[in-house]
Amino acid sequence: MSGTAAAVGATPQGDARAQPTVLDLQPPSNRAAQFRQVPQLVLGALRLVWQAARGNLLVTCFLQLASAVCIGLQLLIARRILEGLVAVSHGQPVSSVYLWFGLLAAITAALSALAAFLSYEQRLLSELTARHAFDGIIGVASAVELDSFDTPSFYDQLQRARHSGVYRTVDLVNGLLSLTTGILMSLGIALVLAMLQPVLLVFVALAAVFPLVAAIHNGRQAYRFEYAMTPESRERLYVMELLTDREPAKEIRAFGAGPFLRERWDALTNERVRQFRLFLRARLKVALLGTGAGMVGTVVALGALLYLLTHGSLPVASALTAGLAMQQLGARLNSLTAGVGTLIESGMFLDDYSSFVELAPGERQPAPGDHSQPGAASKFSGLRVENVSFAYPSSRAPVLEDVSLEVEPGEVVALVGENGSGKTTLVKLICQLYRPHAGRIVWNGVDVASLTDGEARDDITVLFQDYVQYHLSAHDNIVVGRPHLSDDVERATAAAERAGAARFLSTLPQGYETRLGPQFFGGHELSVGQWQRLALARAFFRAGNFLILDEPTASLDPRAEAELFDQMRQLAGGRSVLLVSHRFSTVRSADRIYVLEHGRVIESGTHDELVALGGAYSALFNLQVETYVTGASAG
Repeated sequence: MSGTAAAVGATPQGDARAQPTVLDLQPPSNRAAQFRQVPQLVLGALRLVWQAARGNLLVTCFLQLASAVCIGLQLLIARRILEGLVAVSHGQPVSSVYLWFGLLAAITAALSALAAFLSYEQRLLSELTARHAFDGIIGVASAVELDSFDTPSFYDQLQRARHSGVYRTVDLVNGLLSLTTGILMSLGIALVLAMLQPVLLVFVALAAVFPLVAAIHNGRQAYRFEYAMTPESRERLYVMELLTDREPAKEIRAFGAGPFLRERWDALTNERVRQFRLFLRARLKVALLGTGAGMVGTVVALGALLYLLTHGSLPVASALTAGLAMQQLGARLNSLTAGVGTLIESGMFLDDYSSFVELAPGERQPAPGDHSQPGAASKFSGLRVENVSFAYPSSRAPVLEDVSLEVEPGEVVALVGENGSGKTTLVKLICQLYRPHAGRIVWNGVDVASLTDGEARDDITVLFQDYVQYHLSAHDNIVVGRPHLSDDVERATAAAERAGAARFLSTLPQGYETRLGPQFFGGHELSVGQWQRLALARAFFRAGNFLILDEPTASLDPRAEAELFDQMRQLAGGRSVLLVSHRFSTVRSADRIYVLEHGRVIESGTHDELVALGGAYSALFNLQVETYVTGASAG
C-alpha cells in the first residue's frame, strides 16, 4: 500500500500531465478474514466510546433496548387488533379492540419520544467521542520526540489520525449506534416473527446476507482509497494553505506565484476526482449486486409467506402481522448492514487512530544510581556537550559531528558560524528537543539521558529567532513562558516592563487582555520589534538560570538591536548565557566563543584570541567590519 500511496502523491508533483496512476483497490482474497475483523472493530469502537462517555453510552443502549421492546410490543398488539377486527366481522362488539388501539397509540407515542432522546444522546455521544479522540492526538503530538516531525511517515499517520478525529469519530458513533439499534430491534422483531412462523425468519435473514457482504467489502475499499490518497491529500492541504493563509500571501503576490500554485492545486484535485470516480464506480457495482441479490431474497421470502397463507398454514391476522414484521425486520437489517459498513469504514480509521496514540512515549525515568539527589537540575552548576553528533531523520548527512563545548556558572558563551553550520540544531539538543545520536550532554554533572523530561529543561530559558507569535491575549503571550504561574499578574507586568513592552501594551484597547494578531476578530497586530519585545517579556517571566539567545536580534535594525541588547543584559544578569549570533559585534564580550563550520567546532577562545589566531573567526569578523565601514562610507 505504501508504494501505491507514494505513486499517487508523486504524479502531480512531477508533471501534472503525467499518466495517472491506478490505485490498487482489489479486494483481499480471504473474505472470511473480512468477517472476522467485524467483531474486533465493534469492540474497538465500543472501547473508544466507552472511554469517552460511558454514562451517555449506557443511556443510549437503554433507550435502544426500550425502543426494541416497544417495536416488538407494537407487532404483538397489531396482531391482536387484526384478530379483533376479524372477530368484529363475525359479530363481536367493536369495543373489544378499543383497548388495543389505545395501547398501540401509547406505544407509538413512546417510540417517538424515545427517538427524540436517542437523537439527543447520539449527537452528544459523537461530540464527546471526538473530543476524547483529539485529546489523544494532541497528547501524542505534544509528547513525541521533535524529530518525529521531520519524517513524512509521521505526518501521514498524523493526517489520518486527525481525519479520524474530525470526521470519522462521528461516523464511528453513528455506525456503532446503527449496528446496536439494528441488532436490538431485529432481535425484538425476529422473536415475534419466530412466534408466528420460524421459517419466514430464515428467508428474511438470508435476504440480508448479500447486502451485508457488499457493505463489508465497500467499507474496506473506502479505507483503502483514503489510505492510498493520504500523501496527495496532505500536499493538497499544504498548497491550499499557501494560497489562503496570511503569512505566505505577501510573497506569493509579490512573485506572481498564485497561478503556478493554483495549477498545482488543480492538478492534485483533478487526480483525486479521477481516482474518486473510479472508486465510486467500483463501489456502485458491488452495492448494486448486493442490493439485487437481497431483492431476490426478499421476493423469495414474500413468496413463502404467500404460500403459507394460501395453504392455510397461517391465519389471515397472523399472516398480515408476519408480513408487517418481515417488512420491519428487513428495514432493521438494512440499518444493521449500513451500520456495519459505516463501522468498517470508520473502524479502519480507528486502527490508524489507535496506532497513532500508541506512539506516545512514556515519561523518562531517572536511571538508577545516576543521581540520587531529588531536584538535581534545580540549580545550574555547569553544562558540558561531549563529542555530540546528530543527523535529522530526513537527511543522511550529519548536521553535527563530534561537537564539544562547555558553559560554566555565570559565563557568557557564544556560538558563531555561517548559516547552516549547525548552531540552532545544537541549541535544540541542549534544550532536550532532540536526542544526540552519539556523545552526551551533561547538565549539572549528570547525563541528561538519565534525567526526566522536565528536569533540565525546567531551568532553561530560550529565546529562539523564530519565536512564536501567539494569537492570544498579550497576557497569555507572556505567561506561556511559565504556564503554572499564569495567574501571577504582577510578575507578568514586571516582565513586560523589563522587556520594554509595557509602553505599547498599555495603549492597547483592552490592555494586557487585548487579543493579538489579525487571525481572530478584535485582534490587534504588532510590529516585528513589538512582537520581539513580547517574546523577551516571555523570557523574563520564565526566568530560568540558564539563558539561551538564538539570533535574538536578527530582524532588527542597529538602533533597535542596541536597545534590545540592553534589556537582554538585564535578563542575563547573574545567569549563564549561551548566545548564538552571526553578528560578531554582539559576541565580542563573551567569556568564550565557539566557531562552528559544517557541524564541527573548528575554533574556540576569547574574541582577542580568535582574532589573533587569524583563522575562520578572524576572517568573518574582518569581513563584517569591512562591510560595515564600506556601507557607512557609502551612506
